[in-house]
Amino acid sequence: MSVAQEKFSYQLPEERQQQKARPGRQLSKRAARRGKIVVTGCILALFLTGLTIAYYYAQVAAVGYQISRLQSEVANLQAEQEYLESQANQLLSLQRIEAIATTRLGMVKPDPKEVVLVAALPKSPQAASNSSTNQLNKQESSQSASGVQEQHKTGEIGKNPVIDALMDLVQRWEQKR
Repeated sequence: MSVAQEKFSYQLPEERQQQKARPGRQLSKRAARRGKIVVTGCILALFLTGLTIAYYYAQVAAVGYQISRLQSEVANLQAEQEYLESQANQLLSLQRIEAIATTRLGMVKPDPKEVVLVAALPKSPQAASNSSTNQLNKQESSQSASGVQEQHKTGEIGKNPVIDALMDLVQRWEQKR
């Protein structure tokens, strides 16, 4: 069994009032003002920090939107480039060019008898060093060109303007040599 102890107060009521009325340590007005300024400064600093953080998050969001917009623009431009490349390939196809040449321009495929082969100049310097073979080729080409010129003058070659232009080109080239 526990027994509670009673506290006996041996003070008179007047003494009790004096004890209650005596306040604790009071702050000076200057210290109270400093405390308020410190608290206000801390609150202001927290508020400004929050504003700064919100501003940077807004900037990150704006840059993110700009990046996504530019990525969609790049995707659109890539799709357009692919489309234009396919159009260019279609326009440059040999079948299309041949169809236009035969239908719109009235061109025809040459017969194998109408084809004239022209010897090309050597590309490598080694072929140019073989002067003896070059001289023989020059003589043969001049003989064949003179033979073709005679045929051209007599009218044995057809009246094809392309062949006539080619013959004029060969004659000019022979004269420059």
